[in-house]
Amino acid sequence: MKALPRVGNKRMIDMHVHIGPEFLRRRYSAEALAAEARREGFGVVMKNHFQPTTGQVSQVRRPDDEVPLVGSVALNFGCGGVDDHGVRSALSGWKRDVTAADPDPDRFVVWMPTLCCEAHLRCYDRRDLSEAWGVKRQYTRFYAEGTGFTLDAGNADKMAALKRALQVIADNDLVLATGHFDRQETLTVVQVARGMGIRRIIMTHPLFQATELDPETMSRMWRQYGAYSELAFVNLAMDNLTYEQYIAVIEAVGPQGVILSSDVGQIFSPTVGDAMREFFSELQKRGIKDDDITQMAVLNPNRLLFEEMA
Repeated sequence: MKALPRVGNKRMIDMHVHIGPEFLRRRYSAEALAAEARREGFGVVMKNHFQPTTGQVSQVRRPDDEVPLVGSVALNFGCGGVDDHGVRSALSGWKRDVTAADPDPDRFVVWMPTLCCEAHLRCYDRRDLSEAWGVKRQYTRFYAEGTGFTLDAGNADKMAALKRALQVIADNDLVLATGHFDRQETLTVVQVARGMGIRRIIMTHPLFQATELDPETMSRMWRQYGAYSELAFVNLAMDNLTYEQYIAVIEAVGPQGVILSSDVGQIFSPTVGDAMREFFSELQKRGIKDDDITQMAVLNPNRLLFEEMA
């Protein structure tokens, strides 16, 4: 079994892994994923579409952990939507010692909405969850046309709510990910976030059909706003993307501005370790250098989560 890349005490960090319990059947609980991360030697950000994971993750972290175990929240309707409520909820749960007065100082990730986005619903016949993902139809929700979330830059109320969420992210120097927004919504949230002083920004799998950014735009967002482009292993099979598309992004943006993640956790997907080893191997076969893979899978995630950023 080939070892995952690391640089000194900096481990590979998978910035996007799904955990249950959730309506969707999941491979991992927080405890099971933490055990794999410790065994395999990688860090991980744990995600759930319906509830913050900070409470679960904070309670499985140990003082002797050598790998980062990180929580998150996705600002779907069940987590309060795009406003400060869900971010505050996640911050409240980010506390290993429940008797402490303050949350833990470490960063976690805040995703913009995923399943309830209008852009997402258009891709899945107006349902938040696809039965192809292994969920029973009775647990999916149908959204009538126009009832999913949209971010309209001309809507003062929505922009004010967005800024309330971003203000908590900025005040706590958290990591922002753009979720399943469409192209223009993604560009808008990056620009507004940067203007509010947020420096830790990831454009969530921007080749995904809800978003569909082109490599030239991703390059511009990196140069102008410091927004990383995420390339996720699971999108290759689930969303019919190709390694050639991924190579084009790496070449356009440069390894300094790209994050490699798995986005696994589905009941039918490989483990994080197996997924990332296959991902790295296939990129190597197509000419991506080991140093560039290390940059995208180790150095960039560690910078986002742990290092000072101007």
